Amino acid sequence: MANFMVVLTLEDRASPSENNYIFCKIMKFFICLLTLFFLLTSGVFAKDLNLNDKIKNTNLSIEKSDNRESIQQIDFKKLFSDAENYFNKAKAWKRLKCTPKTGFICTKHECKKRPISTFLVLDKDKKIIKRCEEGIECERFKAEFEQTGVYFNVQTSGPVGTLIRILGDSRFKEIASVGLDAYIANGNCEVLLNNEFAEADDDKVGDDD
Repeated sequence: MANFMVVLTLEDRASPSENNYIFCKIMKFFICLLTLFFLLTSGVFAKDLNLNDKIKNTNLSIEKSDNRESIQQIDFKKLFSDAENYFNKAKAWKRLKCTPKTGFICTKHECKKRPISTFLVLDKDKKIIKRCEEGIECERFKAEFEQTGVYFNVQTSGPVGTLIRILGDSRFKEIASVGLDAYIANGNCEVLLNNEFAEADDDKVGDDD
């Protein structure tokens, strides 16, 4: 019985050729795994190498620089001096001639530049505004004059409302409303001496004119 079991066991064993076949299969599988592993690791290594090269080629010694504009120290002494100067000039002038440099007519939809041929004469003592044009008689309007700090505000009433603001005795802005449209002008002023542009009828301008 024992001899019979041994014979069966030997017959069930695989032949040498079959063993070689299985061994070759295992080796091929192992080689494929090694190849795949090599490809994966070499790709990662190549990326790291490329990154290292880029880092090496980059100039890491870039000097730090602040591109922000330096904040200039405010000269409060000059600021107060200029404000006092404008305040005193606004208080001192009696009559000004203000000539616009630019003018615009503004409607609901747009503002168009317009040519300017007139200038203003402001008389603080007589409280009148004169809108003049060379060779044409000036129009006169009663107005309220009021100083606010470095500015002088001049305002008329009536169908054509006008607001003029003068900085000291130099620059000015005028806004005149006609209906719902507005005329805006910017320019410079100069102090009038003697009786330039003064007329005899200036004293007769009243609220009803």
